[in-house]
Amino acid sequence: MKFERGIAALSLAVLTCTGGCAGVGKLFGSKPAPTAAIPDREHDFSTALEYLRKGKEQQARAALERVVEAPPLGGVTDEALFRLALLHCNDDGGKDTARARSLLERLKYEYPKSLWTHQAAPLAAYLASAGTLRDKDREIRTLRQLNLSLSRDNKELHQSLERLKSLDKELEQRIRR
Repeated sequence: MKFERGIAALSLAVLTCTGGCAGVGKLFGSKPAPTAAIPDREHDFSTALEYLRKGKEQQARAALERVVEAPPLGGVTDEALFRLALLHCNDDGGKDTARARSLLERLKYEYPKSLWTHQAAPLAAYLASAGTLRDKDREIRTLRQLNLSLSRDNKELHQSLERLKSLDKELEQRIRR
């Protein structure tokens, strides 16, 4: 009986000192049971951040796209939306700017209380005003083309009017003779 109590006390001491079952596993050289694996989107997000640090924007953009297409995860997806919108701001053609605006709208809609939403507000306002300026610039170019066309038409009409005046004078002179 003394022997059994001694073993029980020793077992309790070993378990207490080693921190439970995982500690006993370490004590005997076995691998601990895996904890929750890092979800793919967190891995993709950390990969994207590493690509950004290295200046590899295309790879970062692809990794961030995978994060924002996956089911939402607070603290990851909102930051990924913001960073992806920033990457889309680099396009000078205007196509990617529209994508950036849609990403920022999604951020605002899905994560209204996020820190990234608050930081994105000035960027969204800037992109909206830049879009308005781009639209106005296109409108001005179109109006210039129309103005040029109207100027040509006006010049042609003026020349035709002068020819008609000339013909009218000739006709009057012939009638007088």
